[in-house]
Amino acid sequence: MTDKNSRTDHVLAPATFGAITGGILAVIAYFPLVALLQNVFDVPELTATPKKYRGETEPISPWYWITWMVPALVAIPAGLTLSRWRRIRVFALASSATFALGAAVVAAVVISFEVNGFAPD
Repeated sequence: MTDKNSRTDHVLAPATFGAITGGILAVIAYFPLVALLQNVFDVPELTATPKKYRGETEPISPWYWITWMVPALVAIPAGLTLSRWRRIRVFALASSATFALGAAVVAAVVISFEVNGFAPD
């Protein structure tokens, strides 16, 4: 008979390591990868002028939104595919979930600055 604490200890370490890895990837790698894709696809940059100070601007290119979705649409299925192997399942699921949440926060903050603009009043 196995001890419940023993099983919990075997899950806690990979889950913690997976959450840390997913968070690091979301914070450090996600935005640079998006910026690289925007350079590769020559996506026009948005103006940094606040919305209330700018006049008519061109609509945002669909490629802008696609470059934000591509890294997540590649990383999440890759993590879920890795979860098929029993030995790394907990690590893969924890890192995928943390990456998805972290990337969503990073995207929300950066897109908010880019679309609404920023400058001191």
